[in-house]
Amino acid sequence: MATHTTGVTDVAASASITALRIIDAMLEGSGSFGVSEIANKIGLPKARVHRHLTQLRAAGYVRHSATTRRYELGWRLVLLGNRIASQSSAVTVARPHMEHLRDEVSQTVVFSQVNDQGVVVLEVLPGRAPLDILFHPGTQFGFNAAAQGKIALAFGSEEQLAAWADLEPEVRTEQTVTDRERLAEEVAVARERGWAAAPEETYLGVNAIAAPVLEAGGSLLGTLAVIGSIHYLPDPPEQAVIDALLSAAARLSADFGYEPADDASSPEEMDH
Repeated sequence: MATHTTGVTDVAASASITALRIIDAMLEGSGSFGVSEIANKIGLPKARVHRHLTQLRAAGYVRHSATTRRYELGWRLVLLGNRIASQSSAVTVARPHMEHLRDEVSQTVVFSQVNDQGVVVLEVLPGRAPLDILFHPGTQFGFNAAAQGKIALAFGSEEQLAAWADLEPEVRTEQTVTDRERLAEEVAVARERGWAAAPEETYLGVNAIAAPVLEAGGSLLGTLAVIGSIHYLPDPPEQAVIDALLSAAARLSADFGYEPADDASSPEEMDH
């Protein structure tokens, strides 16, 4: 006689997803969180969130302060995050090139990859400028709202571009490009010269320039970007900074197996 376990499996899957949503909500902020804060963030009843937090606490994924009655990330989750980061082959390959670029330009260097909704930061190396720009791995930007997103639109595959076509533009500042015609023009320029900029389009007072990281076959693997205060990374940026970015992106692409065709220019060559 067959045993039907679909209902049990669905319940277990739902519980797992809820636990992950709780952890994700805590990762988006900093410090500690009350049960009500988390419940409001993920749109679930307080009692249900509390039940999951109790289970996560017992397993070491979150910790609870008896004094403040608030929750924060636990030791097991920190260890898990460190393991994932150390085992990420893309970040491992990218880091030496990021360090070299950071040492050249003294600005924050960011390595990102692309998903169905935008560009996600995988690794951040703080710069050495008097005013440094920092944000966390996992930060996501819309395709229209960041230099990295423009690079994704410029170098993405036809299938990717078709999937992204119906996404609503993200508005992050008054300077964010939301007009599709203007965005298309900037993407065309980025494709031609091999890099894109987004002065004050993601954060006010901040500029970013990004270049593509390609893999074997020429498909887009991710983006490499230099980010800094508009005072230290102006628009347009110094040619030396652009050259350093393009060189680093080209070397990183080569490490991922990309070989420019003899009759095609690599991103590093496009700007010269």
